[in-house]
Amino acid sequence: MTMTKKTSIFSAVFSLLFLLFFLCVASAFLAPSTIHSLTKLSMVSKSGGRLIISPEQFEREVLLPKSFSQCNNKSDFSGNKIIPVLVLFSAPWCGPCRLTSPVVKEVMKQYRNKIEVVEISTDDLPVVASKAGVLSIPTILIYHEGQVMDTIVGCVAKNVLARAVDKVLEDLSA
Repeated sequence: MTMTKKTSIFSAVFSLLFLLFFLCVASAFLAPSTIHSLTKLSMVSKSGGRLIISPEQFEREVLLPKSFSQCNNKSDFSGNKIIPVLVLFSAPWCGPCRLTSPVVKEVMKQYRNKIEVVEISTDDLPVVASKAGVLSIPTILIYHEGQVMDTIVGCVAKNVLARAVDKVLEDLSA
């Protein structure tokens, strides 16, 4: 072997070892909670919904009714009704979930003050997803007073999701 081939092989091996060392050192400085919160931020920013980070929060914000007295912006809330909650179950690595997030965001804007939108990462809260009966992602559940009013599984178009929300709102007003 010539000297230049030996040098290039040595250089490649050294570069690979340096990269592995760097990744080990970097992961030691990033605590699991930091990585965990980075995952959460990426999914929430995509849908625009609030992130549910604990089973207790899911119970408090989704299963328990949200009424006028609990609404953050009382001037925007019309009436004294309990509003439905749209829950997007997703994961950061899920391609169809990434396609569904902008659809949920558009529907959230369209139905502002008529529905609440929250998001649950199935990676972070698998127990909540399991108890909700989520078998695949993305799954959208629309709750009212703690009861599931509609279920949508998979990637859907905006008009399909909007129709489901309309149906729930019509059923509640009847």
